[in-house]
Amino acid sequence: MEERNQPSTPPSGGQVPPPPPLYPVTSDIPPTSPYHYSPTPTRRRNGGILGGLAAAAAAAFAYGKWVLLLIFKIPAAGTLISLVVSFGGYALFYGPWFAVALLTMIFVHEMGHVVEIRRQGMQATAPIFIPFLGAAIFQRSHPTDALKQAQIGIAGPIAGTIGATVAFALYGTLHSPVLLLAALIGFYINLFNLIPIWQLDGSWILAPVSKWFMVGGYALLAVGALFFHFLLNPLVIIIAILGVPSLIERFRSANNPYYTSVPTGARLAMGAAWLALVVYLGVASLQASSLLGTLAH
Repeated sequence: MEERNQPSTPPSGGQVPPPPPLYPVTSDIPPTSPYHYSPTPTRRRNGGILGGLAAAAAAAFAYGKWVLLLIFKIPAAGTLISLVVSFGGYALFYGPWFAVALLTMIFVHEMGHVVEIRRQGMQATAPIFIPFLGAAIFQRSHPTDALKQAQIGIAGPIAGTIGATVAFALYGTLHSPVLLLAALIGFYINLFNLIPIWQLDGSWILAPVSKWFMVGGYALLAVGALFFHFLLNPLVIIIAILGVPSLIERFRSANNPYYTSVPTGARLAMGAAWLALVVYLGVASLQASSLLGTLAH
C-alpha cells in the first residue's frame, strides 16, 4: 500500500500503500512540471460538517506541525521514532519476529524509492513508518514528467523484490523460519504495490504506459473482492475510494505532454518491467507460502 513530502507535497511511491499528489489543484501533474496546469478556482461555501472538519484539520495541524518539524529538521530521529512505534504496534499484535520481518521488508522497499529519487538529483527523507499502514517518503521536489515518476515508482518494488529474494535464498541455506516469513511478506508487499490504483506504485509505473491500466486495477480489485474475500478489508476499500478522483484526472489529462512526451520505447519497457515483476512475485509468493504452510504442519 506502493505511495511517496512536506505538508504541501505528497510522499513518493509508497507503500501500502503509495498516492495522487495532494496539491491544492485539480491536476495530478506536479506544479514543478512544465506541463502542469491549474484551473481557475471556484468559490465554495464552507459550513456545517465541512466547517467542523476544517476546524478539526486546523487543530490537528497546530499540534502536528511540531512532529513535522522534527521529521524535517532531524530526519533520522523521525525514522527511528516511527520505527520504534511501529515495531511496538506490530509486535503487540503479531509478535516481535513478525514485526522485524515486516519492517525490514518495508524499509528495503522504501529505500529503493529514496535511492532513485536522489539519483535523479532530488531530495528525499529516509522512510517514515506509519503503524499498520506502511511507510512514506517526504520529497522536497518532484519529477517533471511521467517517465521519471515511473522510474521512482518501480525502484521500490525492484529493491523490495531483491530483498525478499535474498531472504528466500538465505532460508534455503540457514533454514530459519523468520527468513522464510520475511521473504513471503516481501513478495506480498511488492506484489500488492504493483496494483495500478491511487497511491500504490503500480499507478505511477503504468501512468505513462496507458490510462486504461488504472481501470484494470479497479477491475482486479472487483474480481478479488468477489472471489478472494481477503481483499474486502477497510484499507483496500479506502484506497479504492480515494483513488477515484485520481482515475478521473488521469483520463482528463490523457493528452497532456506530461504523459504523451514519453517515448514509445520507454512506455513498452516500463510496461514489460511491471509485467515481469508481477509474474515473478506471483510465482515466488506461491512457493514461499507453500513452504511456510509445510512448516506450520
